[in-house]
Amino acid sequence: MMTRGFTFTEAFWDNDIIGTSGWDTVCRRIKDGKKVSSDFAHFVKDRVKAESDYSKALQNLVRRADGREEIGVLGESWRNLKAQTEKISLLHDEAAVQFNTLLDEINKFNDEQSKLKKQTEEHVKKYIQSKKNEYQKTMSLKKSYEDKCKEFNNAEENLKTIKSSVTTKKNELEKAETKLQKNAESRENADTAYQSAIENLDAARKSWEREHSQACAVFEDMERKRIDVLRDLLWRVTNVESLACVKHDECAECVRKVLEHCDVDDEIQEFISRNKGQSKPPEPILYENYYGVMKPSRLSGRGPVPPLQQKHPTPVEGLYSSVDIQETSPVRF
Repeated sequence: MMTRGFTFTEAFWDNDIIGTSGWDTVCRRIKDGKKVSSDFAHFVKDRVKAESDYSKALQNLVRRADGREEIGVLGESWRNLKAQTEKISLLHDEAAVQFNTLLDEINKFNDEQSKLKKQTEEHVKKYIQSKKNEYQKTMSLKKSYEDKCKEFNNAEENLKTIKSSVTTKKNELEKAETKLQKNAESRENADTAYQSAIENLDAARKSWEREHSQACAVFEDMERKRIDVLRDLLWRVTNVESLACVKHDECAECVRKVLEHCDVDDEIQEFISRNKGQSKPPEPILYENYYGVMKPSRLSGRGPVPPLQQKHPTPVEGLYSSVDIQETSPVRF
């Protein structure tokens, strides 16, 4: 079990009655804590913007991505990736909303702390100044009292000297006695004023101690709350991040589960089944003789072409005469 430590009220006093180093240390800690809280608020604010910008960037990415030409399981995986990316963008948008809620909380807490800090510091400052004024007044009256005591002592010594002298005149003795009496009265008045100042200073000191103790307790309570609230907010920030990461991985796993069924051969067959044409190549183009003679292509490798049988023209009476054409005469081309 941890042993009990000091409190702010117990740990920040000064040996010097007008010293403020202890109080200044406490105020500096509260000021530093305020800065840390403000830095955290700026961090969360920037995180809200980062999440929102990232969400918009992912949405734009999904809109620009096409890939509609892909088919089969791979096409399904690609479409699923775009859908999951859009879902991830919504997750980051949701994270931005959650971070913004945390930002509102830390800003509200910082405002409350700032008001209480200012109020407490200004209140204690009045008592510190009052104590300082009473101290300065007391030191001034103390000096005056000491000076009057010295004047009284000098007057007393002077009177003794005059009394011991045989040549002292009566009026000199009376004058010395009168001066001693006045110095005694001045000393008494200075002593009374000095004692009164001491009492006033002590009253101011007690008031300051009371207010200092209460203010230290207030500041310690503020610091405890700040640490507790900041710790809780930091924890919740990490929870938002963890939840986003878990859901992000779930989206990625959805894509992986589809990709597990993607087989290269199946994708090839899917394309073939959707787009296949004839199963045989086309027949070769054969040579066709203009005159109707079946002349094989050079590519066929056949023998020479047989003689072309010339058709006899029909004689036209009066224009042509009958001409015997030998059957054996070949037609030349």
